[in-house]
Amino acid sequence: MSLIDINSKKKNLSTLLGDPKHAIRVMAVPFFIAMAVIEINQFVDTFWVSGLGAKSAESISTVVPLYGLMMCAGLGISVGATTNISFRLGRGQIEEAGKLAENSLILAVIIGLLTSALVFFIARPLIDLMGAHNVIDESMLYLYPYIAFCTILLMNTILGGILRGEGAANRSTIVQISGAVLNMVIDPILIYGLDLGVLGAGLSTVMSSGIALCIGLRWYIKKDTVVPISFRSMHMDKSAMREVLGVGGPKTIQSLISNFTDYLQRIFLIIAGGTTAVMLYNYPWRYISLIRLPGGSLENAMIPVCSAAYGQDDMEKMKTGYLYTLKLALAFSIVLSAFTFIFAEPLMSIMTYEESMHELLPRFVWTMRVAVFLIPFSAMMGMGSSMLQSMKKAKIPMYYMMFWGFLKIGLYAIASTGALGVDPFEGIIYCMVAVHVFGGCCLMLLAQRTFKKICESPRPA
Repeated sequence: MSLIDINSKKKNLSTLLGDPKHAIRVMAVPFFIAMAVIEINQFVDTFWVSGLGAKSAESISTVVPLYGLMMCAGLGISVGATTNISFRLGRGQIEEAGKLAENSLILAVIIGLLTSALVFFIARPLIDLMGAHNVIDESMLYLYPYIAFCTILLMNTILGGILRGEGAANRSTIVQISGAVLNMVIDPILIYGLDLGVLGAGLSTVMSSGIALCIGLRWYIKKDTVVPISFRSMHMDKSAMREVLGVGGPKTIQSLISNFTDYLQRIFLIIAGGTTAVMLYNYPWRYISLIRLPGGSLENAMIPVCSAAYGQDDMEKMKTGYLYTLKLALAFSIVLSAFTFIFAEPLMSIMTYEESMHELLPRFVWTMRVAVFLIPFSAMMGMGSSMLQSMKKAKIPMYYMMFWGFLKIGLYAIASTGALGVDPFEGIIYCMVAVHVFGGCCLMLLAQRTFKKICESPRPA
């Protein structure tokens, strides 16, 4: 191992356990770059698919929640790994952190195989249940690569969480950027060069994720990371799995609820305006996701920093990190929301260059301008949920999201009938904003009350 590697490891750990504001700034920048490249990749992917026509664009928009459901366990275990590895490093327990990392990867393999088998059998009936009969064949073509190689996608996501847990923000960023850049290069080759259409879009994502995964695993094979992973002696450890799943399990369920409600809301969108309404709803979210990048990168930086502070029994440091992150996230959200509202038309024009898409531009613009009002409250939801997870109280946002999801779907169902006195699709968009305002305020309140209770109670061992 080189002296540079050793110094890099020490620097990552020192930053993670040091001044929370400095740590969040240092870690948020590479996270932002990685997430920005990923979002740019999403835009490029959408751009290439849009060139195939409205039907292909509608098919991918229709199956987005199914892909999200497949990735729920990866996202959940990734957060569980980040939180618990950082907590253990805060306690100085490096070997225990290694066991958590190893068992997170084992969980990825087990859950990935189970998910592939399950989705293979239920995907077509679920698309059919949505009422998207006209795009079912193209939707399945896009999903087949994800079904076949789900384990690779989950391992790639979880590896990023392990790297974040040890404060290796730059390396986590390299893994994410590698996958996104490769996807942008491979996409047009497979979609148009080999004439694979939407199947090529799915294959491109899987291939690029596999290469990125190999890049990340190489650091652990070379043993130049803070957290050790022994691939030769790797074995299942029930206590390590329970610890990861203590946060990762509720986070997985929370993600499942979120994506399942996304699936259900497609039904009401189709009732309100067919598969075109699904596309009108989905495309502006590309920009909303882009605007959420600063807040999302700050959340990613806050979780390991606050979890490590929790492991150090330094509640003041934890509070400082949380409030600092919240202020920055809200500031970015408000400024970028205003920018997007003003320039909604030219922004949406980028996504509607094909003739059958361009005639829908006015409706895209209207949807975008209404949707931007939810962005600051969406940031508040993310911050509240992330703070609760860093305190190992992941069940609180899980139970809350169950309630919130049913509330959202109930309002969408009412709006889809035209009972709100406006166009059914417009009613759904208004409800979308309202539930995010409500959700942001509630989760912030829950996070603050839980933190106060934690400060007054004994710390976990």
